[in-house]
Amino acid sequence: MIYQLPNGKVIHLSVEEYLDLTDNDIQYLMSINAGDYARSPFVGSAIRDKRKKSEEEEERDEDHSIDFTPESDEPFTGHNTDSEEEYPDFPEDMTSIV
Repeated sequence: MIYQLPNGKVIHLSVEEYLDLTDNDIQYLMSINAGDYARSPFVGSAIRDKRKKSEEEEERDEDHSIDFTPESDEPFTGHNTDSEEEYPDFPEDMTSIV
């Protein structure tokens, strides 16, 4: 990613480096005169890319996910409705088991 320092110079950082950046780090980068001035405000922008996508790239970008259609119109409640037993019977006093 491109990050502009308060002095107007631009540096390249990864997302992790940006998230770890502190005020002291910014002051240090400015003190060592790091970075360059941007020649254009659109440096690295997708707006400047005048190349059209080829048919192969468009096919790759299409959504090929699987569409799920439920077998019934009833909403899923999380319970298995096919089984006869809901839950096993537990004794009232659990201390007798231990």
